[in-house]
Amino acid sequence: MTRPAPVGLDPATHAWLLRHALPGARLCEVDPLSGGFTNDMTLLTVRPAGAPGAERYVLRRYRPHSGRVPRNACAVEVAVLARAAARAVPVTAVVAADPHGRATGRPTLLYRFMEGIPLSQVLADGPPSGTARELGRAVGAVLARIGRVRLPRPGAFAGPSLVPAPDGTPALGDLPGFVDRCLATATDGALDETDAAVLRALARRGGRALAAVADDRCLVHCDFNPKNLLVERRAGRWEVAAVLDWELAFSGSPLFDVGNMLRFAHEYPPAFTAGFVEGFRAGSGRLPGDWLRISRTLDLFALADILTAPPDPAYFARTRVVLHRAAAGRY
Repeated sequence: MTRPAPVGLDPATHAWLLRHALPGARLCEVDPLSGGFTNDMTLLTVRPAGAPGAERYVLRRYRPHSGRVPRNACAVEVAVLARAAARAVPVTAVVAADPHGRATGRPTLLYRFMEGIPLSQVLADGPPSGTARELGRAVGAVLARIGRVRLPRPGAFAGPSLVPAPDGTPALGDLPGFVDRCLATATDGALDETDAAVLRALARRGGRALAAVADDRCLVHCDFNPKNLLVERRAGRWEVAAVLDWELAFSGSPLFDVGNMLRFAHEYPPAFTAGFVEGFRAGSGRLPGDWLRISRTLDLFALADILTAPPDPAYFARTRVVLHRAAAGRY
């Protein structure tokens, strides 16, 4: 007799899991995971065939996307994870994928659940200076490893070969144009006219910064911030356990990720930022003399998207503070 699919799983996905991805296993628990703003995430507790204990996996189901920022298809994300892992970047282990949704009805990825504490939680707890610096060094070293993944040219990935489009089309386009598109499609009441003018002015001033990194062709995570990093203590030291959520990755400058990580640096212990820069440099991450200005300029792509279509009021308020700090030159 065929067992019914658990609540939260449709019959096609249930069948794919137990016949292809985890043959012979038994699903014990199916729980939704928070934080999946663009895709559906589910935590599975599974008892493998012939094994005494239970194991946990994450099921990622991709939704159709038509937003301003390009998002990688399932097959591309699998390829990115493999390329990053080859450079000793700690990432989730892919178990199975249905990249075109032929079996499940939607592009689907299954990977092992990673143990660890979100870096955002550790920083929010106010770690002492020594711990903050150690965390920063570990994070900076991992980002340097990501930047050592070199690609044929800059741009958004055209497919799982991770070769960007031949015309070298950037992943996000020109900054002033991107800001104008965001403002033209902004959520009602998201940003007032004064703040919109500030955002436009910052974008117009960013031309030199963008030109300085236009030819960079390194792997960029593009959402490299504390909520997407899991950390844990190993042998008495803090290390990065996993870098999560690679759906925005593209080929470009590592300074995109530097700007992303330091977006809310004014909220973190100063020792974390100092350690982050130390770890990045020690891992052979290249930082030009005006790296802070360039990274802040590159982060305007993300700020424009967040401020005109905020995920929630609290995050909007935090990001608006960053906008005003940037306008005042308070980095």
